[in-house]
Amino acid sequence: MLLVRIAWRSLWRNRRRSILVITAIAFAVMFAIVRLGFDDGTFALSLRTAVRSSTGYLQIQKVGYNDNPTLQKSFAITPEIESAIKSDPMIEGSSPRIQAGGLLSCRNHSLGALITGVEPGTEDLVTDFPEKIDEGRFLDNDSTPDVVVGYKLLRNLGARVGDSVVVLAQGFDGVLGNMFVRIVGTFKTGSDEFDRTGAFMSVPVLQNFLAMGDNVNALALSVKDPADVDKIVMKLDPLLRHGGLVAVPWQQLLPQLTQTMGFSHAAHILFLSILFAVVGFGILNALLMSVTERFREFGVLLSIGMSNFKLAVTTAIEMLFMVIIGFAIGNAAGAAINYHFVRHPIVLGGDVGQYVHEWGFQPIVPSSLSPGIFITAGTIVFAISLAASVYPLWRVSRLEPLKGIRYT
Repeated sequence: MLLVRIAWRSLWRNRRRSILVITAIAFAVMFAIVRLGFDDGTFALSLRTAVRSSTGYLQIQKVGYNDNPTLQKSFAITPEIESAIKSDPMIEGSSPRIQAGGLLSCRNHSLGALITGVEPGTEDLVTDFPEKIDEGRFLDNDSTPDVVVGYKLLRNLGARVGDSVVVLAQGFDGVLGNMFVRIVGTFKTGSDEFDRTGAFMSVPVLQNFLAMGDNVNALALSVKDPADVDKIVMKLDPLLRHGGLVAVPWQQLLPQLTQTMGFSHAAHILFLSILFAVVGFGILNALLMSVTERFREFGVLLSIGMSNFKLAVTTAIEMLFMVIIGFAIGNAAGAAINYHFVRHPIVLGGDVGQYVHEWGFQPIVPSSLSPGIFITAGTIVFAISLAASVYPLWRVSRLEPLKGIRYT
């Protein structure tokens, strides 16, 4: 306790010196929290936008369907699967899927289309497709032969909302079938390919048209917390394995998104590494200055009988106090800044905002208050501070009384 009291008193004997070191540590912690907060917030928003614009966070499929989708790789949703999904508090909702290639014909125009069967009553639990309507409305009846098409597909067909078109597609049994459907709306997702080829019909209509019975190609799931996806996959795996099914997470459903986010994450790590290297040298310089300024004082203490070990321990405790105070200030400042940008995200305006919006993303840059941010930032800065303190403490432990007294 004596060494602790000495360290605390020594800390405030030269306030300017101590405040300089504490400020360096607090700034490093604050900047790390703010930067990691924006990275985490942007990542979460991009992920949510991407999965809710296409696949959902994970899907239950037949084994091999994700690599080679065919109508034959379909399955019936059993009561056991429904019960497991409804009883899992981590799962927010589910919606069945059917996907089939087809041909849409209107008067003198015929175009290929990717027809996706969805369930109007549950689709909004998994994706934002019902919110992407550009003209008309989304599907609202499970049994009515309606279709919603991409706005570019409608334009290329030379049709209008309300027109009837012919759908041709090969069914589950291999027979080519056709039927009249009415265009009730168009969607605009920002994806050029999907807006040119995409079409939505209800699952029951497609099951009847394609002779699939009660089968579907996939069951898309939405989760409350994206971090729980892997836990859900492991939990569902024993139940699905016996039926030749598998739970496929978004990382496999959207490999391009996974690669893009991986590259972005690597770039962020490189930037933070450079930043922390600069901050580390700043902390090292401040700590070394704090020690060397007191070499004469240390020399006197050593000359009256204090051991180098106790002197080094006292100095280490003093540095620990500065790190703790810097942590507290940096965490408080970083949390306050992140909280502000969580409540009031940066809005991208002008051409940049318009470009981002056209691609289906919200033109905002949000932050995050995830506990992992504070843990990561604290761990990194603590490690940097620990590394920066090694050399100054080594200098103290090797200091000789006479050299310390004569040091200028």
